[in-house]
Amino acid sequence: MEVDSVSKIYARNRAVTQRRLGKTLAKVLLGRKYDDSATTLQEGEFYAVKDVSFSLQRGEALGIIGLNGSGKTTLLRMLAGQILPDSGQITVAGKTASMIDLTAGFQPAASGRENIYLRGAALGRSRAQLEAAFDEIVEFSELGDAIDAPIASYSSGMAMRLAFSIVSTSAPDLLFIDEVLAVGDFRFRQKCLARVRALREHSAFVMVSHSMNDITRFCDRAIVMNKGNVVFKGESEKAVAFFESEFDQQPNPLVDNRLSHVVGQFFENNEAISNVATFWSNANGDRIKTIKQGEELFFNADFTCSIKSKNLILGIPIWSQDGVYITGFSTDQGSKSIKTDKHGRASVRLRIPNLAFNAGIYHSNLAIVDGTEFLWRKPNEVLTVTTGTRPHWGLVTLPSSWEYFPYRPNAELV
Repeated sequence: MEVDSVSKIYARNRAVTQRRLGKTLAKVLLGRKYDDSATTLQEGEFYAVKDVSFSLQRGEALGIIGLNGSGKTTLLRMLAGQILPDSGQITVAGKTASMIDLTAGFQPAASGRENIYLRGAALGRSRAQLEAAFDEIVEFSELGDAIDAPIASYSSGMAMRLAFSIVSTSAPDLLFIDEVLAVGDFRFRQKCLARVRALREHSAFVMVSHSMNDITRFCDRAIVMNKGNVVFKGESEKAVAFFESEFDQQPNPLVDNRLSHVVGQFFENNEAISNVATFWSNANGDRIKTIKQGEELFFNADFTCSIKSKNLILGIPIWSQDGVYITGFSTDQGSKSIKTDKHGRASVRLRIPNLAFNAGIYHSNLAIVDGTEFLWRKPNEVLTVTTGTRPHWGLVTLPSSWEYFPYRPNAELV
């Protein structure tokens, strides 16, 4: 694939959109050239993608990363031929397939069997090719007898598994992937990952993902996009490091709505607790919102307690961005409760010497409790953890080491 100065312009005004569409159709259907105004923004227009260029060879994988709205999916859809660029040239040699909105195009009233032929035909495969691959598709999807049931009766996971199976068995020369590597449960996801790795032997990939692990795992190179522009191009590890260091990853509002059901209600008793100030800091005492995995982290809290407390305790529960409860810290883990000065003031600092959290966005609360009575429960600033120097998996990386011994037969270990 060769991509040369590709751009896409969108408009917030319907009339402007229709005029530009007319110019695009004239170019495609009549072979007309654009005039000078074709790439000049009109009122209400903006560049969704601007002047993107790269090349891709067989066996290579290119990742595309960026914040929401940066133009990643628009670029991928142009590369896949789903939408036309307003300027620039895309040259593809070989057969292509797309894993973009996998279940789009399925006919709900038709059976899974019928949809294999319908979707396969849309991918350019003949009926003979689909008949030869039919058993493999059904076996990989693990649908069994459900293959003859209407798609409308499938769960979303079943439909995704069938769609992935159809596309992945087409053996394309060039495959476009948009956030689809989390298909099904854990075991099935491993099958999908193994299939993608196998395809790497004879296919080229373009992958859009918010998972930095997937980008570094599957992609040789990556580009970072921001507001339609390519702001970095290079090795995948360097691209991920650039993205995490340059862009403040704001939490997804939909994730926050789900998270609110996990973290519980907030509460404040201003007659008991006031002048609350909290912040995260690094080893130098600097206030931070971002820290690298494995570094020393501090949480600081200042407040005034206006009541005579019996057993004042501070707690900090922490959740991942998708609402998984990671851990909690509490002053109750120590041997003494919090002591305030004669004015009821207290300053407390939590030290985490080697941050085990893997790269991601973390939410937390500060809870101030007197015995079993809640006096204060409010959110802290969101903490973003960026990738450290070592590979990681899951949510946390615990301190560990490996030891090596001469080979011992299993009988000696019993």
